[in-house]
Amino acid sequence: MKVTKLIILALAVLLIGGTAVATNSLNKSEALDKEEEEQPKFFSITGTIENLEERDGVFYYSINEGQDETSYLVVSSNTAVFENTGNVSELEVGDKISAYTYANKPMPLIYPPQYSPEVVIVETDAMRSAVVGTFNDELMDETLSLKLNVSEETELSSLTEKDVGIENLAGQDLLVFYSITTKSIPAQTTPERIIVLDGEES
Repeated sequence: MKVTKLIILALAVLLIGGTAVATNSLNKSEALDKEEEEQPKFFSITGTIENLEERDGVFYYSINEGQDETSYLVVSSNTAVFENTGNVSELEVGDKISAYTYANKPMPLIYPPQYSPEVVIVETDAMRSAVVGTFNDELMDETLSLKLNVSEETELSSLTEKDVGIENLAGQDLLVFYSITTKSIPAQTTPERIIVLDGEES
């Protein structure tokens, strides 16, 4: 009788332990899936242009990112360059910039690092903002915690100059220009201009 009780007890311990291991593994898997989902599609480099070099029609800008960190932006005719106001711009030494590139884009394994951004924003004194992100069906970018409320006054366009309507924005990579956001969570804004990034990487 005691032996039977011991066997039942041992089986119960094994069953509980197995369930705990399975649950733990499941939780880890869910956490990894969630982390993977929340990985931003773009990352940004911010700093000040210190030097310019041209090689075969391609411009190499050295960027001081602060604390003695330097990187290079490789800018070609395909790179979109705007001021944070939405105006097309050209890069000059001394400009404060934010450059956006795809996180999974291959880059040469050299130091200082070299990035080939899709978009470069020149920061001006104007109280305007520009961001690049991927917006879902509700026009929200979870990594930016920003939701877009597009109005009839919002200027819509694309890098390839295709016609764009509000119905074409969901699920797209967007360059968004705006000035005011709400203090809600997520923050909401009515953009002044939206550009669909429909180049090769998109």
